[in-house]
Amino acid sequence: MSSIALEFRQVSKNYGAGPVLENFNLTIEKERLVTLIGPSGCGKTTLLKMINRLIEPEQGQILWEGSDISKLDPVELRRNIGYVIQQIGLFPHMTIEENISIVPRLKGESKQKLVGRTEELLQLIGLDPARFRKRYPHELSGGQQQRIGVARALAANPSIILMDEPFSALDPISRVQLQKELIHLNRHVKKTIVFVTHDIDEALKIADDLILLKNGQIVQSGSPGELLQHPADAFVREFLGSERFATEVSEQPQSAPSLISLMDASGTIDLHCQVPEALQQLHASRMDELLVTDANNKVVGIVRSDELRRWAGLSESSRLKVAEVMRPPIPSVQDHATIAQLLTLLNEYSIVPVVDASQRLLGTITRQSCIKAFGQSYDRKETAV
Repeated sequence: MSSIALEFRQVSKNYGAGPVLENFNLTIEKERLVTLIGPSGCGKTTLLKMINRLIEPEQGQILWEGSDISKLDPVELRRNIGYVIQQIGLFPHMTIEENISIVPRLKGESKQKLVGRTEELLQLIGLDPARFRKRYPHELSGGQQQRIGVARALAANPSIILMDEPFSALDPISRVQLQKELIHLNRHVKKTIVFVTHDIDEALKIADDLILLKNGQIVQSGSPGELLQHPADAFVREFLGSERFATEVSEQPQSAPSLISLMDASGTIDLHCQVPEALQQLHASRMDELLVTDANNKVVGIVRSDELRRWAGLSESSRLKVAEVMRPPIPSVQDHATIAQLLTLLNEYSIVPVVDASQRLLGTITRQSCIKAFGQSYDRKETAV
């Protein structure tokens, strides 16, 4: 099975005043949160709207999981793609439950399934179904309305979600909170998310993969850490902010990777998961330990492979949840910690949680990721010499 979710092949678009995109190529892998950034008019929103055929290219192909979207019915295509926009677009005359379930209802889902799906999604976004399902949009705060917009995008269980400046109209506190919740949410629902933003801090914070555009072309793509450590040219440095690079140089030795570049979203499991699932995840990731997280994305414990295997030998293991067998949580570091502080913990633990000021998990760092990153830094230094 292919790991590619979306592919642009030689795509061109011209609105009449010159090409917005010309022979554009892009590949987006499944289950990644991909952020598009760049100056106004660089093609970000055009790319997003081409994916669900709100805009059609003059030439080229856009493939969705191997299928040419130009050959798909546009209405059916849009019903199978989640869409979250800045204006949210909730229907004011519908209850929250009706807003969330509108797409699966159009697809013919039964009323019983719709009720169950609405409850599940409200719990997933941190809103009590009993309190919110019968309310109307005007009775909610802006942050709550945007959460409903995310739930609605997830309702039909799409593999791809498009997000166009979804948090830009919110106050700073709500915006930061929703950014963190989006990172946490996608670890659990595992969707391909294409996210457009003008906010560089937001892009660097949430992205698995960052794509910087200029004049309809990709200037540089990679993880946020890669762009910060190895900017392709002066435009990348200027657009991301020269002060970020000054901070990187002053705070870390030139041969050492930054803390952000070592982080990823692996090595965690929800406390309600069962023991066999935890064992399967450990085997797939080739790790010895998993951090256990709660609904608020806080680390509440740790499980180890040897202990899980012992539990798995019991006849009732299929019913045991991770919460019942986990050990107390291990020490964590905050995202502004030094490499020295991190290495002190990695001397004792094979995985270390990185948290924010509210103790919410931002990512994990493992011994393996450190060894690999420091090895690459050493290779680059030797090559330079």
